[in-house]
Amino acid sequence: MANRRCDDRGAGVLSMALGVVVFTAFLALAVNIMYNLYATSVVSSFALDGARSVAEDGGKTPGQATADFHAAAGNEATYSIVIDGDVVRAMVSFETNSILPGFSTASFGKIERTFEVRMEEQQP
Repeated sequence: MANRRCDDRGAGVLSMALGVVVFTAFLALAVNIMYNLYATSVVSSFALDGARSVAEDGGKTPGQATADFHAAAGNEATYSIVIDGDVVRAMVSFETNSILPGFSTASFGKIERTFEVRMEEQQP
C-alpha cells in the first residue's frame, strides 16, 4: 500500500487561480458592456420621448421637454430640441463611463444621436 500513486499530485492550483482571474476579467468586461448599452438605451429613449412630446398636437414646448429630459437623465448629457418646419429634431450627446476604475472607455466614447419626429396635426 505504501507504493500507491496519488493521481491528484500537482492538481493545478496555479491553473485554477489563472482560470478564476480570466473568468472574472471576462465577467467584468461583460458587465461593463451591458452597463454602457443600458445607459445608451435609456438616454436615447428619453431623447426620443422628448421629441415626441413636442411633436404632439398641443404638446410640450422645447424648453419643457428639455427640462423633463434633464430631470430624468441628469445633467451629464447635452440635449437640445429644434423645430424645423414640420419636423422636430432632438439632438443628444452623452459620454459613456466605465464602472471599472482604470478601464478605458475608448471603445464606448461619446454618443451623439439625432432624432427626427414629424409634427402631428388633428385632421378636421
